[in-house]
Amino acid sequence: MKVLLDSGVWWRKSGKLPMKKPLADFLENDVTEWWLSPFAVAEMLYKVKHKKLPAPVGADWLNESLQGYRIAPFTIEAGKIAGSWNWKHGDPVDRCIAAVAVSEGLTLIHTATVLKNLAGFPQLYFPA
Repeated sequence: MKVLLDSGVWWRKSGKLPMKKPLADFLENDVTEWWLSPFAVAEMLYKVKHKKLPAPVGADWLNESLQGYRIAPFTIEAGKIAGSWNWKHGDPVDRCIAAVAVSEGLTLIHTATVLKNLAGFPQLYFPA
């Protein structure tokens, strides 16, 4: 399965942080191709900079955490998709990451309860 990891899932996986067993098992066994959005990287770096998350150890932590991922582009097509959804949820990062999943034919893996009830993109929700 080709997957696009949501920001929080990527953060947990790359930092080897605790996660519930169903998500850990899925990430261990069911993924054939790993994708990441630049929006996920931006979101996590913002949270580290603003002390909403602890900074990882090591000078090269970001490059190390990106190893093994294909980077999913944010294209005009994805922008059209993100802007066209009639969702009450207006978080631009969530909209853009979900739209990238659609445009690249990927399944978004996430723990966001706000996303699990939205339609229009391939997704697998795992409780955080």
